[in-house]
Amino acid sequence: MKKTGFTLAEVLITLGIIGVVAAMTIPTLMNAHKAARYRSQFLKSYSTLQQAFRLMQEDDVSTDPATYPHGTYYQTFRNYLKGTLDCERIGREVKNPPCWTRNAPIENKTYKSLDKKSNVNTGLLDDGQLVLPDGTNVYFENVAGTGEYIVLVSVDINGYMSPPNRWGYDLFTFQMIDGELKVMGDINTKYTSQQTYCNPATSNALNGIACAINAKNNPDYFKKIIKELK
Repeated sequence: MKKTGFTLAEVLITLGIIGVVAAMTIPTLMNAHKAARYRSQFLKSYSTLQQAFRLMQEDDVSTDPATYPHGTYYQTFRNYLKGTLDCERIGREVKNPPCWTRNAPIENKTYKSLDKKSNVNTGLLDDGQLVLPDGTNVYFENVAGTGEYIVLVSVDINGYMSPPNRWGYDLFTFQMIDGELKVMGDINTKYTSQQTYCNPATSNALNGIACAINAKNNPDYFKKIIKELK
């Protein structure tokens, strides 16, 4: 009885085809997994911050930044988060990671704009910093002057120790408006122009700050960002 089987050439051809298919599909699968992880981290961070503000309101604690001395708002907010590390106000002292400072102690850890061509406006991150138990960095900014007093809250959803450290990629900003924490880019927030503040083709120190609304509302936002921004 004649035995049949694959020749060496046939086996090599098959393995070659498998290799080509794997090379084409594995990066896509890895990017999809990364995008899903980023979206989960973003939604978790947003939910955590919202919950803290709700607890403040339930305790009749003021959520109005104008009722607090400049740079102290985050200290009250900290009381409504469990297990946080207080990094204090940036510029007053330098602490070791996972706290971040303007002069980042670890090379290439400075925050960049969405297009990666500019350093971010770190003046919007320096009025208090907390690190959550999961490693998320939370930054506070009290903006005063020109008839306004607002609080911005920014989060590095995977911690500043992990790249890419870019606004609109893993750094996102929210704003307190009338006791509600809104994603930046939403109506009535300080920065709404997507053309200027969430555009990979634009270069400025605030580019990426208004991307939070897209991260919240578009389930495919992180897939798009990961694909477009290498």
